[in-house]
Formats: sequence, C-alpha cells, structure tokens
Amino acid sequence: AESLWSRLKTELLELREWPVFTDLVDAQASVADYFDYYNHKRRHSSIGYLKPYLFHHQQLANIT
Repeated sequence: AESLWSRLKTELLELREWPVFTDLVDAQASVADYFDYYNHKRRHSSIGYLKPYLFHHQQLANIT
C-alpha cells in the first residue's frame, strides 16, 4: 500500500502544476484513473513484471 501512495505522488501529483486539482471531482477522477493504470497497465517488478490484475487472476486460477 505504501508503494502505491509513493508512486501516486511521484507519477501523478508531482507532474502537475499548482493547483494540482481544480476541484474535488477532478481529484477523485484523477486518483481513480491512476488506480486503474496502476492495477491494469503498470508492470510491477516485485511480481515478475506482470500487471497486478493479471497476477491476481493467475493466483486465483492456481488455487482452484
């Protein structure tokens, strides 16, 4: 979880000009979009450079 927040700060927030968000709706949408990217598109070295969503489904398939 801490890695996620760290990445969000460096990959999303630090790239934006001040003010970071125009309003609460913009903040919520931006964070939701980042979570989608983080879980479905971004590859993670700790899980063999797989996407977390794919890794999770592979683990579920191995349980059954």
